[in-house]
Amino acid sequence: MNLLNARLMRRHFLLAPLAGGLAALFSAGTRSARAQEKASLIARSVERLPDTPDDAAWASAEELIIPLAPQVVVKPRLYEASVTTLSVRALYDGDRLSFLLRWPDSGANTELGGVQEFRDAVAIEFPTDPANGIPYFAMGEPGKPVTIYQWKADWQSGRDFDAGHRNEAMIDDWYPFSGRGPGEIAEIADYGAGGDKTFLTSWSTRNPLGDYDLQARTPVEKLQAEGFGSLTSAPGEGQDATGAGAPKDGMWQVVISLPRDQGGFRIERGMTLPLAFAVWDGARAERGGEKAVSTWYFVNLEQPVGTSLYWAPLLAAAGIVAAQFGGLRILRRSASRSAKKETADHDASA
Repeated sequence: MNLLNARLMRRHFLLAPLAGGLAALFSAGTRSARAQEKASLIARSVERLPDTPDDAAWASAEELIIPLAPQVVVKPRLYEASVTTLSVRALYDGDRLSFLLRWPDSGANTELGGVQEFRDAVAIEFPTDPANGIPYFAMGEPGKPVTIYQWKADWQSGRDFDAGHRNEAMIDDWYPFSGRGPGEIAEIADYGAGGDKTFLTSWSTRNPLGDYDLQARTPVEKLQAEGFGSLTSAPGEGQDATGAGAPKDGMWQVVISLPRDQGGFRIERGMTLPLAFAVWDGARAERGGEKAVSTWYFVNLEQPVGTSLYWAPLLAAAGIVAAQFGGLRILRRSASRSAKKETADHDASA
């Protein structure tokens, strides 16, 4: 009996974080439901997708407020999230689908100048194969992978930053493989322009975290996962996202643009695509599993509006007016005939 009790207590202990996470999401969802009772977003069709978050085109897009809760299911857990809501808008054209993500953040963490500093980041997740069913919203599950696009603040601005910029009194040694001559201080970009990357092992082996060629091209990394602990980066040729972020008035505003053709499927008009989101606050040392997350929401690509939407009501109105005039003419003719007949009958009787 004591052994049985111990096993039950151990199971309850392991399930406690999951229960806590579900409770947090339910609580956040309840708060959000009071302000907005919907779980889907309509992506509008446009001729030109905006590249920046301050483009006026975003004002025409529908906004969806997503509630976020701390990730407490697996270690490392986050028991209190500083970001509790995320604003999402979506637009699309013939080739790409773009999102504008906004959330409050009092300070932008864009540079990793030391081991105790962490980036701000935001991610979008959807099933790698929607036809295979909806996987678990937190990193997918075995046999049901998810695709993740993560924007990283340091990829956007940190590639031009190194420790010497923050520590002006720092003494930099000359490194003979940078491509710079003696007496010249090498920058990170020098190794890609004309230096030898052999001794920069992360870069030379194409590790995305140290691949400054990739980071110079896009601040958004594409990844895949089939459950906790399985996160992997897409090969270099598979890094197909673009993006841009900017802090403004205590808010992060980030654009993530991805191709509608995802290899295994295409995001078509009329299709309902599940989406989940995550936000990391670098000022609170959030990284990896320490993040604010959402459950599944949905995006639908709006069907383009044809010109018939505009002229069909006019034709209908014209038809109604014509019918009314026609009816009046018939009534008048009928009334005229009746009057003539009554006159004729009266004269005959006289």
